[in-house]
Amino acid sequence: MEAGPPYEPAPTVADGRDWSELSLDALVLVFGRLGPVEILMGSGLVCRSWLQAAKEPELWASLDMASHRAVEEMGGDVLRGMARVAVGRSRGRLEVFSGKHFVTDDLLNYISGRSACLRSLSLVSCPEVTNKGFTDLVTNAPKLEDLSLELCPNVGGRHVLECAGRACPRLARFRLRRECFRFSLNYSRRTAEALGIAAMTGLRSLTLVSSNISNDELVAVLDGCPRLESLCLRDCYKVIADGSLRARCAGIRALTLPVPDRVW
Repeated sequence: MEAGPPYEPAPTVADGRDWSELSLDALVLVFGRLGPVEILMGSGLVCRSWLQAAKEPELWASLDMASHRAVEEMGGDVLRGMARVAVGRSRGRLEVFSGKHFVTDDLLNYISGRSACLRSLSLVSCPEVTNKGFTDLVTNAPKLEDLSLELCPNVGGRHVLECAGRACPRLARFRLRRECFRFSLNYSRRTAEALGIAAMTGLRSLTLVSSNISNDELVAVLDGCPRLESLCLRDCYKVIADGSLRARCAGIRALTLPVPDRVW
């Protein structure tokens, strides 16, 4: 149960209008244009009617806490607390979640138990998320369609990606960005990691950045993902974009393969 805030007098304008008397529908429309982070940071605490509007579940279907400046300025405990409030207010209707830096296994577990409708998940630079926390979430997110993992050093491996593919049959878009493999301490663990993507049989879009995927592994992914329409590989040094590989990718509409190193 959320603690009651110390309410301030309802805001007014020069003509004496009491903004607390706006209809619930009007307030929800206004709050919807602000976004969830702004609401949590104070807009929804001005008065009782605004707080009531701020608790409407439709405002919390999408929670982007990766691109907002607050992620860089606020502490992890505060951000995790805000995320929990937002997820609770969604009342099981959360469809989109993006988190950066502050996300932990415990937070993913909280989301997992309350977000059966989750369709999109994006994690950026989240070192406190592990394979267990991630797999526990995806196994409870059968409606997941869009998945992005960027610079999450403790999430990965063939088995983990296979688990995501099997648990999420609707998965259509997957993005995986690794730290530059040459400096990665987890390189050995990621041997054949890309083969796990072949279990994502419904994929239509795949982006890999700094992956150690090889030509043979890429062919296995193409075999396992026959609906693939968009493929982007960047800084994947093991992939050699020769004529054979390009011929194998001929049916992909949007194709970006690594450019061979220039010989001087």
